[in-house]
Amino acid sequence: MNNQQVHSPETQKVTRLVDYLLRLATLRTKLIRDIAEYERVLWISNVPHERECFTQAWGRDEEHEQDEWLEVQNRREPELPTVPAQCKDWVSLSSLRNKSDLPELLPEITRQIPNPDLIAESDKPETIPYTERLEKRPEIQRAWDRYVEDKWLPWTEEHNLWEEVHKVYSALFAIHQEQLRLGEEYELVLGLGLLVWQTPTGQRVRRHLIVADAILEFEARLGKFTVRPHTEGAKLRPELDMLDIEEQPARAEETAKAALGAAEDDPWEKGCVEGVLQALVHSIDSQGDYDDSLEAKNSRASAKPVVEYAPALILRKRSAKGLTETLKRIKEQIENGKVIPGEFADLAEIGPKDGREPSDDPEEGSAVFDGEIFFPKPSNDEQRRIVDKMRAASGVLVQGPPGTGKSHTIANLICHLLATGQRTLITAKTPRALQVLDGLVPDELRPLCINLLGSGLEERRSLESSVGGILRKNEEWNDDRAKRERTELEERLRKLREEKARCSGPRFSDNGLRW
Repeated sequence: MNNQQVHSPETQKVTRLVDYLLRLATLRTKLIRDIAEYERVLWISNVPHERECFTQAWGRDEEHEQDEWLEVQNRREPELPTVPAQCKDWVSLSSLRNKSDLPELLPEITRQIPNPDLIAESDKPETIPYTERLEKRPEIQRAWDRYVEDKWLPWTEEHNLWEEVHKVYSALFAIHQEQLRLGEEYELVLGLGLLVWQTPTGQRVRRHLIVADAILEFEARLGKFTVRPHTEGAKLRPELDMLDIEEQPARAEETAKAALGAAEDDPWEKGCVEGVLQALVHSIDSQGDYDDSLEAKNSRASAKPVVEYAPALILRKRSAKGLTETLKRIKEQIENGKVIPGEFADLAEIGPKDGREPSDDPEEGSAVFDGEIFFPKPSNDEQRRIVDKMRAASGVLVQGPPGTGKSHTIANLICHLLATGQRTLITAKTPRALQVLDGLVPDELRPLCINLLGSGLEERRSLESSVGGILRKNEEWNDDRAKRERTELEERLRKLREEKARCSGPRFSDNGLRW
């Protein structure tokens, strides 16, 4: 029976559609072989061992939760110590910030002194230049030496530590700004196990073999960044797409994925992760080698594949891997004889599998909705026709160029569906589109909408606020009061319609003429 289904014309048509979508997704995805081609990369080895910083790569810490992968808090820049008053004229202040060399005083300076030969009402200048040499002012040199030893050198050490923290903080800030600018088309991942290899086909590969999904939270008030697993889970997984098919070990990706299950979605389970990395590099080539170093050492690829632990935080364009895996599962289920969902059957232009036949009645597709349409915003006939279409079809496509009122229409439809007891799920490619739509929903209905416009700290707070608003509405609900309000509103609506009918009906003049 299964063989008959696999080879049936309808099943073949659906599988051809899935194959087409798979190839399309692959063609539209740029293959990245070198980590340097990604938008942003922060190597975890660059995180300094300072009190403002922490990473799980150093090991577990009782002061930090298991889901705190990385934490960096900015500190105030140490101020340059004040130069002794008697030395100020003898030093260039800009040279004090050159920490690579000990600052020195000028061997001589020229200052203006009162002219001793000045005579009243003469043309001689009031001041004259006077050159003073340092060798004749030993007290200034002694004061300067004490300043350098007691204040300047300790400042350089403190400033160097600040620079190390600030460098990582600045890198995280750049990633945060890029995420806001690029939107959901990009993703943040933690990479583990950097493969450096010149493949037999001549391809230079320098990419991580294992990745986990991450989010970056920013607490502006504290000046602190925290990297955590993604709200939908880290989804710890291997990635071998940087290798050509013939270079990928047979079933290596499936075996690695199964082995990573022992880590329970925790990328810092080093024993499990390193075991998978060692197995992968040994499967790729018999000469493969593994290095557990936190720092990436090998920048040049060779014929011998080397995998370094070298964790890194990576901002990159979202790959089509999730889409392709979903399409592969759909194809496998269809070939195993599973029922084809009606919506997917519509895309493949095959008949429905539920025994229903499409109706030949032209009236069914153009039936008019005879109930109440709850549009709080101004509407036209086109928008009301959408309500009619939604009753007769499993899907309705509304398209139009920018500025034609699509978001306005969606806001009206949300209100109508809520008013008729239905739930809606609104998705968009970017948070920007949903933010525009959120602004169009009437204030009275906004507390009934749960918003999740991203994955950061602010978005989570917005989600909590939305859920809290719905719970308060539920607690404050009173059936009797709601019935009274509904009766009053229905009566008011009836009167308004009667008034509208009188105003829009035909009118007659005194002589009986219609106008």
